Amino acid sequence: MIKSADIPRELKEFNSHFFDFRYKYDVAQIFDDLLSIIIACMGRGTNEQLYFETIKKYDTDELNTFAKMFAELALIYDAAKKNESWCDPLGDYYEALASNYKKSNFGQFFTPKPLCDMMAMMLLTDDWGLNVNEPCSGSGRMVLAANQRTKGNYYVCEDIDPICCKMTAINLCFHEIRGEVHCRDVLRAPTESRFTYAINYEFWKHETTCILQYKPA
Repeated sequence: MIKSADIPRELKEFNSHFFDFRYKYDVAQIFDDLLSIIIACMGRGTNEQLYFETIKKYDTDELNTFAKMFAELALIYDAAKKNESWCDPLGDYYEALASNYKKSNFGQFFTPKPLCDMMAMMLLTDDWGLNVNEPCSGSGRMVLAANQRTKGNYYVCEDIDPICCKMTAINLCFHEIRGEVHCRDVLRAPTESRFTYAINYEFWKHETTCILQYKPA
């Protein structure tokens, strides 16, 4: 289990549920599968194949544990919304896993939150309705900070790492940010996406958060 000192207070219950799996699976696989399950649940029927492919190796108790982790994340996002702030619980936990499990295939650390806020203040104005590109999104926290500075923009996010793209999609979804997330190499193949998600499509019309999967063209 990750050291308690390495876990933000709001993620301690989440961390406890995460290690209910008792090392039966690789930590990277558990985390990735959690992201896939959340995206499937928010997909409004567009991600059913992803859901069933993900859950088939887990028993009922393990699926209930995933549900508990999802619930803990929902509480964190809701608290941030009530406080009119932004949060990145997935990115925070990813970094904790990367620090404690060197063989987890988690090799990234993301821009510190205060620096994200500073860059958003420096680069953005009060103008809204812009299309903004984030070509290396990580967990999406630069977009979260930008949205905190100026709401109402549309974000096109890209990353080569599937886990990062999933974190970005979920973070944008629960912060009620409109945009799209492309899993692709923006340098070598900028038009070839492994997968694409549309985030909060037509949110202005139905005010329902969603992550819709689009098949590559």
